[in-house]
Amino acid sequence: MTHHLLPITRFYVILPESRGSMGASRVCTGLIFCALFLLFLTAYGDACTIWASAGDSAAGRGVMVAKNRDNTASLHTRLGLVFPAKGFRFLGILDIEADGYVVAAINEKGLVVVNASANSVQRSKRHVATEDVTQRILETFDSVDSLLKEKDFFRKTHPAIYIIADSARVMSVEVAPRGHVAISVKDNGTLAFTNHFTSESLADANEKISRESLLRLKRINGLLSGLNRAHTLDDFIIMSRDRNSGAPGAVMRGRRKGSGIRTLATWIIRLEPGSAPGVYAQIFNEGKQPETFTAQLDQKFWDLAAETSK
Repeated sequence: MTHHLLPITRFYVILPESRGSMGASRVCTGLIFCALFLLFLTAYGDACTIWASAGDSAAGRGVMVAKNRDNTASLHTRLGLVFPAKGFRFLGILDIEADGYVVAAINEKGLVVVNASANSVQRSKRHVATEDVTQRILETFDSVDSLLKEKDFFRKTHPAIYIIADSARVMSVEVAPRGHVAISVKDNGTLAFTNHFTSESLADANEKISRESLLRLKRINGLLSGLNRAHTLDDFIIMSRDRNSGAPGAVMRGRRKGSGIRTLATWIIRLEPGSAPGVYAQIFNEGKQPETFTAQLDQKFWDLAAETSK
């Protein structure tokens, strides 16, 4: 299976009305489709699978990061380019039902962020955010090292789970209630999360772990370890489509009796030192055919995006 990375030709772009303002966006037409919504959100819960490979575990070394976004079928997702009034531009998957909440993204400096809800914590403790933390990271930081220098800001955010990466290293951040945080950084190997904390230091923060979360974590870890070789982009795409022969724990979640949750989008980033990042994304909106987006995020991409948005 070979995928050629081509320029994206259809996505939303978010532009602030003026510098210093995070207000409403102006609508664009033609090549780029836009939405009117604010770049601000309180926490929005969902259930997802996120995973990554780095160093010897990634073909050609470097890093690969992926996310399958799972939620109710009525929610719609779009690929979006965000041009903040201050900070780095980024491309990502946005939840248009939740005012542009950033589900997964990469900024122009090559920093990737994917997130997952900590559903093992009761909803009232999770839905306390005062900002979109993923968006803040993307706009503010250009590398894992730069974020590590100010990692204490996670202690003031809402419970959630993140994988953050650049072309050299991958970082996991598990945020529990009351400011408890577990951070791990590696330049070699794999990692994966679903919707509960896995760090030993946060074991007590898991109030109730769902069987579904445990099964998906076991499944994705099994897929990551099962190849016994470095992972390619195609391998990650195959993992994202895994249905586990219809059994529970599938990474690609379809409709099942008793559950309205299914996979709404896939996001995969390939980072190689010295090369422009490659992105592969699929969107599965209810009532529409799946949409696939691929691109090489070189300087020409960002220059063209900036020019088109004027």
